[in-house]
Amino acid sequence: MASLVAEQHATEVQGGQRFEFGKNWQRFLSTLNDERIALAERSLQNLLGLERLDGKTFLDVGSGSGLFSLTARRLGAKVRSFDYDPQSVACTAELRRRYFPDDPDWTVEQGSVLDKAYLASLGTFDIVYSWGVLHHTGAMWTALDNVKPLVRMGGLLYIAIYNELGAVTDMWRRVKRMYNSLPGPLRLPYASFIIAASEARTLLGYLRRGDVGGYVRTWTDYQRLSTRGMSRWHDWIDWIGGYPYECASIDAIVDVYAKDGFALSKVEDRSSGYGCNEFVFRREAPLGTLIDCQAPSSRSFARRFGRRLPGPFSRSASGWTASVPGLPHQGPDEQLFLFRDNTLVGPATLIATDPAAIIVGPRDAPDPASQPATYYVAAGRIRILPGPFKRPRRYMWGHMWIASVPDLAHLADDAVGREFGSTAFLFEDEHQLPFPHSIHSDIVAYGKGRFSHWRDRFFFAALDNADPNHSGRTYRILYRDKA
Repeated sequence: MASLVAEQHATEVQGGQRFEFGKNWQRFLSTLNDERIALAERSLQNLLGLERLDGKTFLDVGSGSGLFSLTARRLGAKVRSFDYDPQSVACTAELRRRYFPDDPDWTVEQGSVLDKAYLASLGTFDIVYSWGVLHHTGAMWTALDNVKPLVRMGGLLYIAIYNELGAVTDMWRRVKRMYNSLPGPLRLPYASFIIAASEARTLLGYLRRGDVGGYVRTWTDYQRLSTRGMSRWHDWIDWIGGYPYECASIDAIVDVYAKDGFALSKVEDRSSGYGCNEFVFRREAPLGTLIDCQAPSSRSFARRFGRRLPGPFSRSASGWTASVPGLPHQGPDEQLFLFRDNTLVGPATLIATDPAAIIVGPRDAPDPASQPATYYVAAGRIRILPGPFKRPRRYMWGHMWIASVPDLAHLADDAVGREFGSTAFLFEDEHQLPFPHSIHSDIVAYGKGRFSHWRDRFFFAALDNADPNHSGRTYRILYRDKA
């Protein structure tokens, strides 16, 4: 079977449809040292919440360089590693040879996460780990589903998936496709040009702050700053070349696992940037069992702070109603709001005779259960975003506008202790702007509902990139005054 996988991999590489991750990892191994291994070890311990893995089984899906297979073995786990790329398999085998020669508790082999027959032969594991792999398979959603049965009941699933950023994602997909379609000798100059263009913008930011040394440290101290013991140059090449390339929002990943019995244990939110969101799920129920998971770092106000109305919906004299499995806690001056997906329907109306029931629609409307939408109820405060809106001095072009809200500075993305970003969200009429915590240069360049709450101001772009001063639309802030 391994030979068939190797042939398929070679065909995809030759056709410009796949990046040779293994070649990049082979070069990375020459830089591997004890400090990098220790950093990788700490990152695995921190996300899993475990100091040791003694007695546990660990499956590394797409082992890449083999660094995290090595880390799991050093922490005491019985490890099985596989990768689709034969050179990645060779890298992992090389680390096994260096550090655990002839170890019966570490198996290294070639295999595909899209091969269900192969996966079924593996059994189940206490920990299934797949960092930055499943979005490079060419069939991400299938791969996300395929790893579910590999996790034993009560076991942990640790995955990292690229964040979905709309037009930004589309741009990087074109960059990656171009890199892989180029002849080999042209790839390094192409990658160098892309890196130089991006690094120039980063350097400019440090120069404005008078901190050239800070920029230098992003390269010299990268293995420490990245927390995973990796190399900045090899990460850059991996990023530019990484194709196939798919991505997903935090909400989408939480949903795909919640419907099959996985509860979210921890998330590392990188939704403001281009990197991977990291997730740890615990398998708590059989496949097909829905677990209603809140997403603490969701882009959606309703998902982050609300409760889902699961149905069934009942028709009463007051309208269609739904029971709430425990109303959200209301703080001082907060009220309850009803949402249809990310659309703000309005203040929630409770039934006087049943304080746990909420009206979700008029009596003569179709059954809400027949509509392709999910209802939520959430507590918060609401206010108008004050205009007139101004252009930022640094960006007199593009799509960004600014509004000052000094009394909400303590809720901002950069406020101390703000683990998952600002608790204030912007709405254009009834529609939530879809990309909170966005990088300011992305708001300028792409717009389309990107926004950031930074210090005492909101930086935002309209959903259609229109001038918000003359569009006739109302912009409102819905927020929670909590950590």
